[in-house]
Amino acid sequence: MNLLRLLGFNKKTDKKEYPYKDILHLWEDHYLMIELLPIDNLEFVKSETRRINNFGKEHFNGIGFTDITLIADKPVKTIDKLIDISEIEKFLTQTGLQKVNQFHMQGVGLIQDNKTTIGFGTNKFAIMCEKKNELLSDIWLTGHTETDENKKRLVDALLLFGHTFNFIAINWYRGEHYNLIERQSVEDFVKNSC
Repeated sequence: MNLLRLLGFNKKTDKKEYPYKDILHLWEDHYLMIELLPIDNLEFVKSETRRINNFGKEHFNGIGFTDITLIADKPVKTIDKLIDISEIEKFLTQTGLQKVNQFHMQGVGLIQDNKTTIGFGTNKFAIMCEKKNELLSDIWLTGHTETDENKKRLVDALLLFGHTFNFIAINWYRGEHYNLIERQSVEDFVKNSC
């Protein structure tokens, strides 16, 4: 007789595989934390990252943060640029990024064929495009590239986006911004943020 079985400590043999392991995961806390904004916001981004970094220093107790602060409203919204979402879809796929049709969202579950959010990348990273009335309302990144080929595709896509629409990238976690029309800046952004 097996003593462990008698005490109720049965060895589990039916190991269920996580059903969403090969699907891009979206976390609420990551929303717009690595984002692309019109360059018109550059001075705002510089002053806001300074303010946030100073706030963080003032509220760090050696173990964690004792308070939080919100990112202020951007003076120029992405939707103000009137960028048609079909134009974004066209050139992002031209750079070799695949359209991501399903996500697993924290607290929500599996999302397929979303009407307001479109992703371009892989099941590990994506450029996320939010739309309103067929216009790009927000654009942000999530996840991490794992291969040199995916990094190259992402760099190419961001350079094309930057040149076409004159946008910058902001990593609010790090308090850093990047010029999306300079290759070295885009490569640094992908290396440090994606």
